[in-house]
Amino acid sequence: MTDRIVRAPIDEAERVRLEQILIESFGADDLAWTTWMERIGHENLRVVVENGAIRGGCGFYPFAQHWGGPPIPMAGFAGVGVAPEARGTGLARTFLVATMREARERGMPLAGLYASSAAVYRSLGFEQAGATIRWSAPIASLPPGDAGLACDAFDPDVDTSLRVLYEARARSWSGHLDRHEPMWQRIARPYKGVARGYRFGSADAPEGYVVYTHDAGENLHFSVVLKDVVLTTPRAAQRLFALLSGLRSLATDVRWLGCASDPLVSLLPEQTAKPIEHSRWMLRILDPVRALSMRGYAREGEARVRVRDSIFGDVALRVLVRGGRAQIERIEDAPLVIDTRALAALYAGVTQPSTLALMGLTEGPASELEALGHLFADREPWLCDWF
Repeated sequence: MTDRIVRAPIDEAERVRLEQILIESFGADDLAWTTWMERIGHENLRVVVENGAIRGGCGFYPFAQHWGGPPIPMAGFAGVGVAPEARGTGLARTFLVATMREARERGMPLAGLYASSAAVYRSLGFEQAGATIRWSAPIASLPPGDAGLACDAFDPDVDTSLRVLYEARARSWSGHLDRHEPMWQRIARPYKGVARGYRFGSADAPEGYVVYTHDAGENLHFSVVLKDVVLTTPRAAQRLFALLSGLRSLATDVRWLGCASDPLVSLLPEQTAKPIEHSRWMLRILDPVRALSMRGYAREGEARVRVRDSIFGDVALRVLVRGGRAQIERIEDAPLVIDTRALAALYAGVTQPSTLALMGLTEGPASELEALGHLFADREPWLCDWF
């Protein structure tokens, strides 16, 4: 077997080679890969070198995710690609495992991604942790709303004052990102289109905001694509509908990323919102002790579990939750054995314990599995960003 080296690209020529591989892997000639690399950070790109040639690579965002407590550091994998002539040789596993190890050593107990192939990432210990739904609703089906609340345009690339509204909402949901600057740039300076922002309420007491782009259609018609929307009061919701309804002369529909219990879907008077894309994002527990101890909990209880992990090694733990926090103790063994994939699904609160048993990811008494699952039963995880 030839030596494979995983490292950051050392110069522009190597980044160009990685870009060529990603263009072919994603079939996206028109994507601004140079901008993507700048935003993710050249230091966060990884390539795999075999026989002196770059054969593939990826990038990872060093951000954090909300799970009921302080944001937990997470490596967000993106842009994973392998040159066509090198596929099927285990290259992707080589650089993904190496990058996961690095992230773990850097203190990131979680990794997340949107998978092009669930089977590939499941083989690395990832499991589906939540749904991101792309909704669409006809503009004509929106309620007329109420224009009584102030509505003022703002430049999302300049005015960052409204970010506090998102940050407050993020703390109240499971799965929201603790957005760092590159994620905000994806909203304010999208790869396609021009971002338009509107604040609802006064500047000193805003009640919500929306940032959207136009997606051109035929005969001057367009779709309204919501890049970010946060509503904190019923008045802000009604002002949003008034704003969007005012575009109905040429706008055909409105689209946004949401979840099953999406607030906008619930606000519509009829079931006119339809899912046009349903993606499941995946989570990987890189460090069970840190991940469990840093998470917040809505329920109390105790469980003993041995986490089976072929990459980072098995670990047996006693998990005691009191007052919203967990005390983690390493133990010799436990009656319940679960795969690290099962731990990711339970951690996110998205999968019933019985489903994980049916998937063959658990061994041991059902009562122990239910006790562990009880700790994570909280609320639907919602990851409202694509990366």
